[in-house]
Amino acid sequence: MADFLDIAKAAYPENLEQLQQAVDENRRSHLYLLAGPGDEEKLALALAFSSMVLGQDEDTQARIAKLDHPDLVTVLPEKKGASIKIAQIRAIVPELTTTALEAPAKVFIIDRTETLTTAAANSLLKFIEEPAGPQLIILLANKADDVLQTIVSRAQVVHLKASPEVAEKAQEGMASFEAEVQPLVFKWFEKVVARDVASMAYLQTTLIKNIDEKAKEETTLLWLQQLARDLYMQKSLAQPRLYFPQLAGFYKKAAARYSEKQLQEVVEEFLSIDKLKNVQLAFQSKLEKTALECAILLG
Repeated sequence: MADFLDIAKAAYPENLEQLQQAVDENRRSHLYLLAGPGDEEKLALALAFSSMVLGQDEDTQARIAKLDHPDLVTVLPEKKGASIKIAQIRAIVPELTTTALEAPAKVFIIDRTETLTTAAANSLLKFIEEPAGPQLIILLANKADDVLQTIVSRAQVVHLKASPEVAEKAQEGMASFEAEVQPLVFKWFEKVVARDVASMAYLQTTLIKNIDEKAKEETTLLWLQQLARDLYMQKSLAQPRLYFPQLAGFYKKAAARYSEKQLQEVVEEFLSIDKLKNVQLAFQSKLEKTALECAILLG
């Protein structure tokens, strides 16, 4: 990211100024959580923040842009949309226990912190609480609420004030997600209600690979809860108001097949996924569990 400084200035000018001020006044924390929209933009801001500590001369910034500074350690997704694995956290343990080589402090950037498993987060927590020397640890996430609270409570949380362009880009991404993935969600739900064993394979091979971040998981869950509610309303009311009226034909067939009590229990099963929100369980596992429970409820 050769132009990380320009990207950060354009995306979060106010936040960049606040971070620079904290460094200039010698009141920066050793642990920050930068939370807000913009994947590439957040990384650019983290690199700009790193430069404030490692050095703002041309040579240092060039090395930071290439992620090639000996005192800069990054933990990034192995591919777009992937989660951070515990093996990646374990791999940086030697770095967490050593001091900086050139700069006044060692800098760590960990992206997609909300995807850390409990084990990975707890492993990181140990080193956060007992740093080996002067460090700056920068955690990135879309929402602070999605990060393990034991980490959030120890971090200085910076809620990013994104530029209109970054916010619009995020909205466009969700609109594209709806157009592409909502039909897949509909198809999977129909398979679940039909007690089709192929629902598991469809989930694993087709649906889940399109749901690669927390916001998309939440949107998918909302659609599923609305689908379940529609199905129950189709059974219980003469003229139901539906979230997805285009599926009325499917709803009518399913309503004729199952009892009102069964469909009410299906709604409750999909709503119960909310209770697993803070449980570090893969979204795919949550949906698999729900599909199996629905199969039992529907006989």
